[in-house]
Amino acid sequence: MNKRTALVLGASGLVGQELTQLLLNSKQYGSVTILVRKPLQLEHEKLQQQQVDFSNLEAHKELFAVDDVFSCLGTTIKKAKTKENFKKVDYEYTVQVAHLAEQQGVQNFLVISSMGANAKSIFFYSRVKGEMEEALQKLSIKGIHIFRPTLLVGDREEFRFGEKVAEKASASMPFLFKGSLEKYRPIQAKEVAKGMYTVALRNESGLHIYNSEQITMIQE
Repeated sequence: MNKRTALVLGASGLVGQELTQLLLNSKQYGSVTILVRKPLQLEHEKLQQQQVDFSNLEAHKELFAVDDVFSCLGTTIKKAKTKENFKKVDYEYTVQVAHLAEQQGVQNFLVISSMGANAKSIFFYSRVKGEMEEALQKLSIKGIHIFRPTLLVGDREEFRFGEKVAEKASASMPFLFKGSLEKYRPIQAKEVAKGMYTVALRNESGLHIYNSEQITMIQE
């Protein structure tokens, strides 16, 4: 049986790190390529690290000739400094990645969006995510899988006060996220990574959107 091949973008991020480890440890995948701005301190016999300029991804289009492309790209307004820089990462880079995946005939394109993504939203963040989703839905990729997590929690290198508060609240006061508020419960990055991995192996055709509460219910 031929093993699957994967390409991961955003491997240094919260979900990307978890996902990359899942893929490397999986018997289903024979090779895993990650596109990075600077090399990560990560070594594995299956792993290929490719240092790239994300503003010139076209120069590396041959790397997109894989079974599954996982896009975990994403930033924040605080880190990006400007709305223009934020949109460059969360919209322009992501959509370009999807176009390259389409050109190379990938089977599955799996991407992290956000809860509340809506191209008509009055909120800039949600609007950009919604515009990104709309652009992806126009592509002719066999399987397009969009994951819309709530607040992501996990072991980040950087400290984010809001995330730490939400993480502690969901752990110590779970009753806050019951009933109609269940959909707002923060989600562990490893749960999102596992969901993406599991869905890729299903190899299902069509457009699929997974909200946060659905992600937690994805089973192998």
